[in-house]
Amino acid sequence: MSNGKRRIARRRREALAHRALAHDRPPADRAAEIRRRRRRRVRPVRVVLAADRVWMVAETKARWAARAARDLEAAGIAAFDPREEVELTSPAGRRRTARVSLLHRTIFVGLRDDADLARVEAHPGIDRILFRDGRAVVIAAGVLQGFADAITGHGGRESHDAEAVRAVLFALGDGVRVTGGPLATLSGTVEGVDPARRRYRVALSLFGRETPVTLDEDQIERD
Repeated sequence: MSNGKRRIARRRREALAHRALAHDRPPADRAAEIRRRRRRRVRPVRVVLAADRVWMVAETKARWAARAARDLEAAGIAAFDPREEVELTSPAGRRRTARVSLLHRTIFVGLRDDADLARVEAHPGIDRILFRDGRAVVIAAGVLQGFADAITGHGGRESHDAEAVRAVLFALGDGVRVTGGPLATLSGTVEGVDPARRRYRVALSLFGRETPVTLDEDQIERD
């Protein structure tokens, strides 16, 4: 066997031995290691939202959220595309951290006047500004800042973060329509939100009465 092949074989044996030792560690040690890895991760930069703007909710066309937010920012209009950091694992076992959209096809726009609103509505990637009962859905700047801090890890207590996320998600609109599964096409009202699992408790009209059903984020859309 050549020297090169011996080195490869030795490294392979060392790697297998290291993996075996890792599996033999008590659960508490593995948990501590995971915590250490999380602490080493760089926390995202805090997103500071302008408090002097009127923040509205804009629904974008498919795959336009990030680009629309960048374009509006470049045009001088405040925009916030909420994203969270998640760890993705490839089929080969490689892990990487990616920033993925938290709210499908939804961004927040901070407007100064009607001219800003007209420019947002004229953007090719913007589908519509959300309205409820004939009025635009407006998110208080303080509530939206709490939401931004919660998803970027700059919030306070975990319970406070959950409340901030829930406040914005409720404000986005109570009416939703089921898009997948056996309940597809049914409409209902969001009654509860689980931000950690990204699940919704929706009251659907079934058999002549309101029935609460838990649905994943990708199973519903705003009605």
